[in-house]
Amino acid sequence: MNLRRFDLNLLVIFQAIILRRSVAGAAGQIGLSPSAVSHALARLRIMLNDELFLRTPTGLEPTARALELYEEIETGLSHISTAIELQHRFDPARSERIFSMRIADYVGGILLPRLSERLCREAPGVSVQVLPFSVAEEQVTDSADVQIMFTPNDQHQNEARSKRLLTDRFMVVMREDHPAASQEMTAELYASLKHVKLSMAATGTKLIDDALARRGLRRQVVMTVPSWFDMPEIIEKTDLVAIVPSSWPQADARLARLHSVALPLEEVSFSIDLCWDVRRERDPGQRWFRTLISEIFSEEA
Repeated sequence: MNLRRFDLNLLVIFQAIILRRSVAGAAGQIGLSPSAVSHALARLRIMLNDELFLRTPTGLEPTARALELYEEIETGLSHISTAIELQHRFDPARSERIFSMRIADYVGGILLPRLSERLCREAPGVSVQVLPFSVAEEQVTDSADVQIMFTPNDQHQNEARSKRLLTDRFMVVMREDHPAASQEMTAELYASLKHVKLSMAATGTKLIDDALARRGLRRQVVMTVPSWFDMPEIIEKTDLVAIVPSSWPQADARLARLHSVALPLEEVSFSIDLCWDVRRERDPGQRWFRTLISEIFSEEA
């Protein structure tokens, strides 16, 4: 193929479609009309001699050839973008850049309110797309600018670049008049209680259950939820208990109303890690964004 006859803008459109899984979503991301994106996709199918995307009930599903192409195209576009960006000083006060961030559920309550405050004050034109974190393998090397990951003490990040932001322990939380609130919290008492917990997709670990199993104990999980959002109300209105990072009761008014006590599993701790793609490491804007996140967690330490 003669690259002089190939419209390289089509590759940007291809990248947007594969990320958004829809023509309309891609159009919104790159600022074109859905009709223009559809025409571009038709040209790509001819030039690359492949269907590229198949319609499914959940959106456009890339073909095997499209996924193969994407890996190389994404790398190439990233290098081009970084090379151009490096020629310009990033000015957060003037920038209108959109950053994407994949974030673990346990981290959002600590970071997002303070990040919003800093952005409004220092970078009013900057936007952030916050995406849920999943332990699914295909998301480990996705296109998010950064990932902020919950890392149990029995795991280590394998990302090309990462920085430890915070190390913390867990508290057990329950309603103030819970029958166990007046008792000394032991591993045996903790295991005997009824629990609400986050799903494996949100945490990616069984460290609590593994720690109990080493003691010959097992807890009764009555409810498993995909997000932390509804858990404080569940705990306040039932006899269910949950665990939260020790810093959360001071940061969340809903948790401050609950009774909290240290988790009686001494070996259990966790960290929060900031991870990013080495291909974007020198991008001035991303360096600024990573520094901002690091500063917020330093204030929490």
